[in-house]
Amino acid sequence: MSPLIDRVAMESVFGPDELVTPDDTALAGIAHGPTRAFLRDVGLPDQMGWFQADQLLVDGDLRIGGEAWQAVSRKYPSCPFDMSAWLSLGGIGMDDVMVDTRTGVVYCIPEDGSPHVLNSGVDALAFFLHALEEERPDYDPEAATDEGVDPEGAHDRLLALMRRTDAAAMENEDSAWYLVLRYVRNLMQD
Repeated sequence: MSPLIDRVAMESVFGPDELVTPDDTALAGIAHGPTRAFLRDVGLPDQMGWFQADQLLVDGDLRIGGEAWQAVSRKYPSCPFDMSAWLSLGGIGMDDVMVDTRTGVVYCIPEDGSPHVLNSGVDALAFFLHALEEERPDYDPEAATDEGVDPEGAHDRLLALMRRTDAAAMENEDSAWYLVLRYVRNLMQD
């Protein structure tokens, strides 16, 4: 199955130099083929927009699982997710974003909450980030055009697109995406 978004579309809003694409050697530990291919061929934005890539991802020094994730797992003993194959991708605001390198599912650990599914895959994460940048002139006064802003319209379009594209991402009311959408609706104010 093809990813939800390709390199050309990502470059259209982030630019080619802002996309992090580790090489095959760095990605060798990722068992999930579509995730490995997406990170290599399309990539995620480095430090632009809503997402900030983990510096280890940027450096191609991928660390899957290990003691750090065992410690996180102990912090959330009732969490149903197996963190032993997680790889940190970066963050959205103060929330950490990681991918299960076996299944491709993207998870989030909020600053004040427990781990939950963020997206069904890295392509859906990238698709959402792309959509947010496409809509930015309608919710960010600093990026507004002569037509002005339409934060309510941007919020409604993004929410509908997110639900239609990756319904699993919108199942958890505590998802980082709902916080992002609140900022969209409030013209980048909390």
